[in-house]
Amino acid sequence: MTKVIVFDTTMRDGELTPDVKMNLQQKITISQLLEKMGVDIIEVGYPGNSQKDFEEVFNISKIIKNSTICGLASSQKNEIISVAEAIKPAARGRIHTYTPVNIKNQSRLGEEQILSIIKDSVSLARNYCDDVEWSAFDAPRSQPDFLCQAIETATKSGANTISIPDSLGLSSPAEFSQLLQMIFNRVPNIDQAIVSVHCHDDLGMAVDNSLIALNCGVRQIECAINGLGARKGNADLAKVVMGVLNQGNYQIDIDTELINQASELVSQITGVEKGNY
Repeated sequence: MTKVIVFDTTMRDGELTPDVKMNLQQKITISQLLEKMGVDIIEVGYPGNSQKDFEEVFNISKIIKNSTICGLASSQKNEIISVAEAIKPAARGRIHTYTPVNIKNQSRLGEEQILSIIKDSVSLARNYCDDVEWSAFDAPRSQPDFLCQAIETATKSGANTISIPDSLGLSSPAEFSQLLQMIFNRVPNIDQAIVSVHCHDDLGMAVDNSLIALNCGVRQIECAINGLGARKGNADLAKVVMGVLNQGNYQIDIDTELINQASELVSQITGVEKGNY
């Protein structure tokens, strides 16, 4: 069976939930439970954005041995280097960098500049780390031709994982599926990377969009405990895991008996009520 990679962003995107902040000890406790659950990738923070996040990624990188520890960066050189430094102690580390691709009304020169930024930023990340993820920020609202060029460029430059985020959570499952099918059909080197999705829940479609993406060829789903995240939140990890298992034809390495424990722990730390699973 095809394996589905679980990428957890409870501690990074989850801190964009209004009034939610986690300290180092709380993040250590969460990350240890996520590792015990079998979560593949743990995105701890945004090291280039704050010293707090840098220290959290750095310290958790020393502790976690089985899961991959990930930090987020924009395309800016200093942010990418900050993640590289923060994940240095990790047994398995990942640099996750993103570039806005919704550049409507840009000239061709503007497009070429963005493609150059993608090439340079992904190449820089690969100089520091063998595991690089690139996100096409605001992909659903971008021009299809340019989006495909951007994905092709990121893959050629060394991104092992390409994430297609529904950044504003405005896509229906039909629209999101259509976008993903277009990408798989039109990007010539798409088979050289794992394709991921990161769905927000503004229209209540994050889990549906994440699960329908598997039918298009997506192999990594980004989610959060209790659906924490910016605005209405991310795809809920528990619902994603159970949804994948219910499809019956995918392997997912999560200990489902620990999901409730993780939900309760995150609820206690954040004050955000857990789902009922």
